[in-house]
Amino acid sequence: MPQTNSSDTALGEVLAFPLLHGFERKMVSDLCSGGEVRVQRHREVVFNHGETASHFGIVLTGAYKLSRLTYMGDETIIHFSSPGDVVAALVMPQPNPIYPVNVRAMGPSRMMIIPRETYLKYWLSNPLLIARIQQLLSSRMGRFQNQKIMQRAPLRAKMAALLLNLLESKDDGADVEVPLPLTRKEIADSLGVTVESVIRVMSDWSKQGMVSTSDHRIRILKPGLLVEQVNEPSE
Repeated sequence: MPQTNSSDTALGEVLAFPLLHGFERKMVSDLCSGGEVRVQRHREVVFNHGETASHFGIVLTGAYKLSRLTYMGDETIIHFSSPGDVVAALVMPQPNPIYPVNVRAMGPSRMMIIPRETYLKYWLSNPLLIARIQQLLSSRMGRFQNQKIMQRAPLRAKMAALLLNLLESKDDGADVEVPLPLTRKEIADSLGVTVESVIRVMSDWSKQGMVSTSDHRIRILKPGLLVEQVNEPSE
């Protein structure tokens, strides 16, 4: 079972997220009523695809991957959720909702798990909050569409686009760390390619001084060169 702690201690964290910017503490307390903060270990599942969606969550710390299994049993990663992101909220208003994806922790992570009843009572009646959730979804869909557009691009271009999309900053002049504990396999599953091909590219980039890796952390040393990889002509 995942560890839990009081949601009261996490209200300050939730208030700091753009999703709830400008909301009074009392309102945020109502929006989180019945919720609890759960701590997940690496690879621990929070929600299972196909199960009744009785709760949704706000990512507090760490990261989570949203994925589905293909007909062949391979994992396809659809989205990486980071702090401030909302998971499974959009299915809450549906009659008899089910989780559309598997949600699994990437490294030690924390999520505030909130019952569906709270969403129907407090979230659904707040137009500003619904608009902000729709904005999060729109941003997520935009990244997904960009990935589709890059489908026929060379592997190096697809990998560079993925890493740049995950960066909190895209300053071409300074190195920056990808804010997720990302493995080669997760990169491969996200792009639909083999792990071996991802390893080869990452090894080449490391030798060229473009990236460095340690404990599943990827630091982009030369973001400008990754941008050039994205713009590489198709093969």
